[in-house]
Order: sequence, then structure tokens, then C-alpha cells
Amino acid sequence: MSPTDRVKALLRDLPQDVADYQQLERLLQQQREAMVACNAALCESIGAEVMTVYDALLHRAQRRRQTLLAFNLPSDSQGMATLFARLPAAIAANAKGYWQHLETLTHFCQQLNDRNGMLLNAQRETLGALLNEPNYIYSPQGPA
Repeated sequence: MSPTDRVKALLRDLPQDVADYQQLERLLQQQREAMVACNAALCESIGAEVMTVYDALLHRAQRRRQTLLAFNLPSDSQGMATLFARLPAAIAANAKGYWQHLETLTHFCQQLNDRNGMLLNAQRETLGALLNEPNYIYSPQGPA
């Protein structure tokens, strides 16, 4: 792939990444609602959708990383800023807008995922505590 083609692909990927992170945000919110409702089937279904979106995002992130490395740029926000600085002003401005939106969505989705993880952990602890309760609570002998 030529350097120009690599940059064009990266620029085409940015709007798709934004759309996928918006979808991921919705899925993570739905996942939380399903966990609160203890709807295991829905949680499983949403989890599969999350993984599909995640795989697509990961593929494009790897391609973006390879593009930056091909230009001897760091594969991070600084590398993207350097790449944008090399582009014509109008293209750079558009790309920067998508990149900033993408960074915001990424951080927000991470927070949602962390929050869901804490809820899941709390549910597991509660269930564990309930399952590890002594049997005497429901036995005819009562507490020992």
C-alpha cells in the first residue's frame, strides 16, 4: 500500500471509528441495564455485539498504528497530531475533529466499561455472600 493510500485509509477509518464508539457507548449502557435487571440472556447477546464492535475497532486501531509506524511516527495521539500537521489544512481540520471526538468517546466508553465491571463485581460478591451463608438460616434448628 502506498503512503498516500495508507493516509487515505486512516482518514476513512476515523468516521467509522466514531460511529462504532457511539454504538459501543449505547451497547455498554444497554449492558448495564440488562445487568441491573439480571437478564442473563440479554447480557450475553449484548456482550456478543460488544465483541463484534470491539474487534472492528481493534482492527482499525492496528491499521492506524501500522500507518503511523510506517511514517516513523509514534503510534499515539502525538503521532496523529504530527501526521495531521503534514496534511492540507482543510483535511487536517476535519481529521482533527474526528480524532478529538474519538478520544472523548474512547474515554467515556472506558468509564462505562469500568462502571459495568464494578457492577458485575458487586453482583458476584453479593451472590457469593448469599451462596456462602450458613444453611442454618433455613433449617428447622435455627441459628446455632
